[in-house]
Amino acid sequence: MWTRRAFLAASAAAWGCSSPESAAFDVVVYGATPAGVAAAVSAAREGARTALFQEDRHIGGLASGGLSNTDFKSFEALGGVFREFMQRVRSYYVETHGEGSQQAIECVQGGYYEPRVARLVFERMLEEAGVAVFFDALLAGVSIRTDGPRKRIGRANLGGKPIEARVFIDATYEGDLLAAASIPYELGCEDKARYGESLAFDKPNRWVQTYNFRVCLTSDPANRIPIEKPERYDRERFARILDLIAQGELGGLTQETDPGGYVLKFRPIPNRKADWNDNARTPISLSIPNVNHPWPEGSAAVRRGIFETYKDHSLGLFWFLANDPDVPQSWRSEMSEWGLPRDEYPDTGHWSPALYVREGRRMLGRYVFTQHDVAQAEGDVRTKLQPDAVAIGDYPLNCHGVWSPGPGEPRVGHLGQRVEPFQVPYGVMLPDGMDGFLAPVPMSASHVGYAALRMEPVWTALGQAAGVAAGMAVAGGSEPGDVNVGALQRRLHELGALTIYASDLGTETQIPRPNWDATGGEFRAWLHTVPPQSKLFRAAQWFGTKGFFHGLQGRDVEPEPGLVGRSTGQWGLRRPGHAIEAERPLDEALAARWDGLAKELGMNPSGVFEAGTTRGDYLLGLWARV
Repeated sequence: MWTRRAFLAASAAAWGCSSPESAAFDVVVYGATPAGVAAAVSAAREGARTALFQEDRHIGGLASGGLSNTDFKSFEALGGVFREFMQRVRSYYVETHGEGSQQAIECVQGGYYEPRVARLVFERMLEEAGVAVFFDALLAGVSIRTDGPRKRIGRANLGGKPIEARVFIDATYEGDLLAAASIPYELGCEDKARYGESLAFDKPNRWVQTYNFRVCLTSDPANRIPIEKPERYDRERFARILDLIAQGELGGLTQETDPGGYVLKFRPIPNRKADWNDNARTPISLSIPNVNHPWPEGSAAVRRGIFETYKDHSLGLFWFLANDPDVPQSWRSEMSEWGLPRDEYPDTGHWSPALYVREGRRMLGRYVFTQHDVAQAEGDVRTKLQPDAVAIGDYPLNCHGVWSPGPGEPRVGHLGQRVEPFQVPYGVMLPDGMDGFLAPVPMSASHVGYAALRMEPVWTALGQAAGVAAGMAVAGGSEPGDVNVGALQRRLHELGALTIYASDLGTETQIPRPNWDATGGEFRAWLHTVPPQSKLFRAAQWFGTKGFFHGLQGRDVEPEPGLVGRSTGQWGLRRPGHAIEAERPLDEALAARWDGLAKELGMNPSGVFEAGTTRGDYLLGLWARV
């Protein structure tokens, strides 16, 4: 029976396999975020001797820290390790409560989960892969080795011990390892002139996106701990809410009571719990503008102070809404039903150890991902083609604001622009002038570009790519920057990871809606049930990444009949215009274009196309020649 105690014991034993003064590994990952877990697990599965170091004792970052409603727009954009994580979450609820249980339904295919379940899943993945995990490993600096013009991290001081590795991976939200290695980075917001981004600021600044806690609360009386007034409670911090209620700008506590004007986002998760989040459009919510800017470059003491400020604010807000006599009685009654869950975060007073760090340092790497990378290609429904893609994303340009002119005033710098699914090239993880290093979380991007990338599914996909690339580099005696990207892509495809969005590579599945979804019924999604071993899956991913699917559909796309609606208000159905239609007959014009693209790849397409050939037949025929 797997327990957290067993996991801690296994990690301690792993440390014992090295000398007490130092340790050496093939791959070292710093930061036990979902991307860090994916990187460590993937490197270990590739045969590399891998260690994961975390500055505290928390595994899973935000995914096990309260962000229990995963941010993506369509199931079809998920693959690889993140899809595995979701499948394991669903399996946990099925095995624990039964296939037809409310918990199994409410987890929505593993995308809604309790924090403790997310952590348990991550721990099992690490243990099964044989990753050595070390806690309380605060980074105290690195030493740099120089060999002519090439540099690399020689050692990193982690937890008071010098640690060596062939490849170091920075999976922290803040970019702490890259900063310690003096790798150039950006912090804050660029101006429009820097990258020609229309959504950028007129002037550059050092503001980062506002933070908050994603708070897990429960309404189960048997599991609920009432929220008490914080010692540093300040009623004036929340009194603006009363003015907004009186002015008619706030009509409810959550979007459940008033979708137009509310204080807190609320999404149920299994076992009578909910994920409470900031409402970026309300002046008073879980975020506190202007407080978190020192966090990315701050010391441990600075970060602890900011952490406590946000914690006091969050608890104070909940207490105010449940107890202040001037708050409407209906609001107080609704808020009073919720409290801290006894079965979550027992080691940290039932409060999350992870602040929602939406943005930290951003490496200046070989490729800078910007607003232009999520723009649609000319005349195409698809976004800019990235032939070196190692991951995809499907989420809007999203920023909760970066600054407020005064207490209780609206934040500036909001982004909420819809974009089509996009590709992420390998170069965003590679620094210039530093060997043996990858950065899947503090990646190379502008502030605007990062607003699309900063979601756990994308970070996790890049973490998997980083881990596989590190494993390939170790096995081949090369550097991550010298890894053959085509070979990396093909390995990722074998593992079920995605480098292009294709909405119909799978079997359509009817998924029950949870009882708490007022729309009722079911929704339809393509769950990529075509296994990664399928030749069609790999062929489509490979050739699609090389441009075969760009130009199939123009920008003006009508929604598919019967595919209208949403699963939970967060997730939509598959994106129209992105199907490859493998059974559709291949016309001569498209065959000629595909033949041309094949020749550009150095392939001979002669004889692949003939009368009656379908798109899928062509892809499989050409794939046989790869």
